[in-house]
Amino acid sequence: MRFFEKFQLDEIYSFERGVRIFFILLLLSGIILLADQNVISPNIQAIENEFNIGDREIGFIASAYTIIAAVITFAWGYLTDKFSRKWLFIFATLLGEIPCFLSGFARNYNELLFLRILTGIGIGGIVPISFSLISDFFTEKQRGRGQALVDAITTLGVLLGMMVAGFLGPVHGWRLPFVLVSFPNFLIVLLIAVFSKEPSRGAGEQEIRELVISGKKYKGRLKLKDYLNLFKIPSNVLLFMQGLAGSIAWGIIPYYLIIFYVRYKNFSVQTGTILLIVFGVGTVLGKFFGGITGNKVYLKKRKYLPLLCSISQFLGVLPIYAVLIWPSKLNPKLIDLIPPSIFGFLGAFLVSISGPNAKVMLMNVNLPEHRGAIAPIFHLTDSIGMGIGTLLGGIISSIKGLDFTMKFSSLFWIPCAIILLIAAIFIEKDALRVRLAMGNLKKEMEVQH
Repeated sequence: MRFFEKFQLDEIYSFERGVRIFFILLLLSGIILLADQNVISPNIQAIENEFNIGDREIGFIASAYTIIAAVITFAWGYLTDKFSRKWLFIFATLLGEIPCFLSGFARNYNELLFLRILTGIGIGGIVPISFSLISDFFTEKQRGRGQALVDAITTLGVLLGMMVAGFLGPVHGWRLPFVLVSFPNFLIVLLIAVFSKEPSRGAGEQEIRELVISGKKYKGRLKLKDYLNLFKIPSNVLLFMQGLAGSIAWGIIPYYLIIFYVRYKNFSVQTGTILLIVFGVGTVLGKFFGGITGNKVYLKKRKYLPLLCSISQFLGVLPIYAVLIWPSKLNPKLIDLIPPSIFGFLGAFLVSISGPNAKVMLMNVNLPEHRGAIAPIFHLTDSIGMGIGTLLGGIISSIKGLDFTMKFSSLFWIPCAIILLIAAIFIEKDALRVRLAMGNLKKEMEVQH
């Protein structure tokens, strides 16, 4: 059996070899790109000590990285529909990884801040490009599984970054992890340039897939006025809103979890990193199994998918809150990490289910030429939430303490769940509108053929 058939992603074999290679390299590149995301987290105290700064300044680095990158992503989204996504992906990767590599040599706080912003600008470009590519690799029938695989594997990168930074940072310094997590992508970029080919636009629509793969051109193109029309689709607006709410919690809890357990639970940085790794494993599995389950329930009835995401968000708050209130000991041992690890795994698993499924819902309710535009908006709302979260976390922590900040932030997954519940009302109508448009386009393309 061919590898991707094991994940019921046989649609990838509709394409020629170069396209399949691109998909594989996209997965590998994502692991390395996302490794950078939390590389600061385990070494917050070391960076603060060296540059004589506090939580407020660290929070500003993270929020600037996130928000500025998200804003510039709009330009990337527009370019995604105009130019080769393969070469845009290569350029964005290099733009992100070169300053990431150089972050390991920052001489002061301002240099580190500047390099993190540059990294974010490059990494932000990956969002609309990957979003557009995934929607052409797979149709509505397998898109959920495809996005689940992409999200799970790339989240492994976050986990990898945590491990590299958490275990090597305290021993060899906080600078080395930046170098290690960026270097492999220079080789992957070279492989993409030489051996890969991007899928044809529109190949992810089941009505016209065979026509597009056979050589017919999908002629839909993004217009600037289309940006306003995207906000007339109820599912889009609701998915933007839930992303904003949920990302505030994601911006605070994983970012400050290690230092929280060091300050309030008396754990070492390495032991706190183990807890964050467990949290990361729960996130990976939640995205993977959540995406697969979401794909199944979506094919049964479209509104079941936002309902699944809503329920998982509600349930996930409880175990995460348990991690934060779990009593500490003066001299904790490794065995004392077991209860919060169990709760952390379960909570991360549950709240991560909506991640790939929200992206899939956005793909399914928007036309192919609009997906490069919708991704930056979704990324912006997510990034604003993440940026507000890290910045808010640093500010509140300096006023009320990190203990209060962490517990308060976990509650932001509740409005996220409520909004997803409302989205179940609109998803069916919005998705059928796209299927009707593609059915009409198929007739036009067949006549032209």
